Amino acid sequence: MRFLLALCLLGALSACASTQEILLQQPVLPLVPVPVDATASAFAISVDITPPPGLPMGGYSVMANKGQGFRTRLKARVVYLQDEQGRALALVQTDLTAGSLLLHHAVTERVAQQTGLTAADIVITASHSHSAPVNFFDNDFYNKHMSSGQWLEQAYLQFVTDRIANGIIAAQQQRRPARIATGMRSVYGINRNRSLEAYAHNHTVGDVDVHDAHAKHKAVNPDLYMVRVDVQADDGRFLPLAAFSSFSVHATALSVPVEVYNADLFAYAQKDLEWAIQQQYLTPWPVVHALATGTQGDMAPALHEHGDLHFSHHPVDWKAARQLGSSLGHEALQLFEELGQQLTSNVALQSTARELSIREHHQIGDVAICSSAAVGNPVAAGAYERRTPWLAAVPFLRGGNMWSRRWWLTEGCHGHKRHLGFAWLQPLLEPKDSFPHTVLFQLMQINDMVIAPLPFEVTTEAGRRISHAVAQAYQHSEQPPRYVWVTSNANGYFGYTTTPEEYARQHYEGGHTLYGKNTTPYLAAQLQQLAQDTVVDGPQLSLSAEWRYRLKVNQFMPKPLISAGVRQWLQAPAITLASAEHEEDYIAVAWQDVNVSEINFHRRLVSVEQWQDGQWQRVQDGQHPIDDDGYDIEVRYLRELKQGMAAYQARWYNPIVGHRYRFRVHARGAFADVYSPEFSVAERGRIVSMWHP
Repeated sequence: MRFLLALCLLGALSACASTQEILLQQPVLPLVPVPVDATASAFAISVDITPPPGLPMGGYSVMANKGQGFRTRLKARVVYLQDEQGRALALVQTDLTAGSLLLHHAVTERVAQQTGLTAADIVITASHSHSAPVNFFDNDFYNKHMSSGQWLEQAYLQFVTDRIANGIIAAQQQRRPARIATGMRSVYGINRNRSLEAYAHNHTVGDVDVHDAHAKHKAVNPDLYMVRVDVQADDGRFLPLAAFSSFSVHATALSVPVEVYNADLFAYAQKDLEWAIQQQYLTPWPVVHALATGTQGDMAPALHEHGDLHFSHHPVDWKAARQLGSSLGHEALQLFEELGQQLTSNVALQSTARELSIREHHQIGDVAICSSAAVGNPVAAGAYERRTPWLAAVPFLRGGNMWSRRWWLTEGCHGHKRHLGFAWLQPLLEPKDSFPHTVLFQLMQINDMVIAPLPFEVTTEAGRRISHAVAQAYQHSEQPPRYVWVTSNANGYFGYTTTPEEYARQHYEGGHTLYGKNTTPYLAAQLQQLAQDTVVDGPQLSLSAEWRYRLKVNQFMPKPLISAGVRQWLQAPAITLASAEHEEDYIAVAWQDVNVSEINFHRRLVSVEQWQDGQWQRVQDGQHPIDDDGYDIEVRYLRELKQGMAAYQARWYNPIVGHRYRFRVHARGAFADVYSPEFSVAERGRIVSMWHP
């Protein structure tokens, strides 16, 4: 987020934006009962949530691009679990930058009466990709500052709501007898600490030598958690279905200049497991790997460091993202296979939740947070390796130095934070009510594993303290959990939460901890209290009677337009060779197609076929299909054309040596499939020759 660049301009524009009242009703209890099966059951579904071109991408504020297409599709993966008592959970992972409380409420309202699920039974997590739309939050602040476009995009909110809700309903309807296993393994070499000096300031981490080049790779959360789910096939065998996993790393392996939607390194980790398991076990259903992010607040990808420079100095390195993601996928696959020995049909589920406005309930016991949010100076300059040009050169803005934090009058709730734009000016441009303030405190138990979703980017040590507090509360339960872990960016977004020690250093993460120095102790206390109340009195369900929002709105989804032209090729297949180490060779074609309102990027559009055994067949590279549901086909919007048509380009990266290929563009509306001219890929060093019949 680059708050300062847009501060004054947006303050002037705010008065011009239209405002929309949104009212969502809390489903009336008792709901329709969840159907009770004779045994534990489950199912999992992956739904596509890739938007059309033109939506602003999140994570880098005004510096981010609008999506011109996609390289790896954005998905929402639903894992539905139900025990034999009829208790059920819907675990939803999305390839989005963050969850949204508004989205969570909308999905709950849609599915509750049909499925019997309450808001406590549904979690919507995120991989934290910085190449996905974000204008669907429950507050004006992040709808304004999280992307290069401002305000709520209702059409995309509705689109994602429909896709996730339909996925939950379908998963419940298709459930099968199930066995599950839970586990964890430590994985190093995927993440590194990007805020080591702040981490070393924690009194609980021991001695950390910030000058040791290896320290940042040790001061990490290495825990890969997983719930493996197998279900019964029609022939009676139990076969793998899904994994719901978490690993702590920022999905920022790809740098800011990226122009297409993608799931970053998480795409490779998810796809590699899905393809490998489906191919190995020949499952009659698509395998689903729902990989969410954990305590990633200070966890950067363990890529080659380019130094603490602003983003324009960083190339978009798809090769590095793929290598790192595939390494994580390999580790996930190893854990998945290990859990095969621990599968059980004895499944016990529990959910508990309490929804609070932390502005109104800003104290629990002797722990208090600020009743009003504030943005710190370091937010303007950006995080390590993702600095904002020009602003990062200003000492008062660049986090972690003596100028970026207060040294006196630090006893207040905002402690060492210097308010961006001055304490008296910031509230004039950012009213207190524009910030997020309602948190769904939630705990979900699956056998011996407890998941604590939080709408914050939680730092490594903050996550340890929160998990420890929750685990302590469960020690007096009949079956204390073996695993307790936090998933960040779930059910909403509040920026960061750091430990008080990290906060005092006022690095980027501390400056973006909106509610002050005691945020982590407060969150730990709230979740601990929720766990204690659940152990003593049973699952809690304390929610608002209704959810009412008043938000500024804008439109980025394309307006409906009728396509009246014809589909035709604009460019025959042509090769572009990589000119730098981080780049990849690709073959591209361009064609004329329906306009962006009708292109439906969430449906299969482009694949590559090869002439084999007297017929055209889809190309497979090992277990990797060469189509736009993999990670080597990119689709880009180029420009508008006459008669409501548009020009698009498809790129096949890392083409395979072989003969008689063609691109297939799948049907859209009344338009049938179209096929490109044929070509061959002949390797002569780096030479690719085109073949013509």
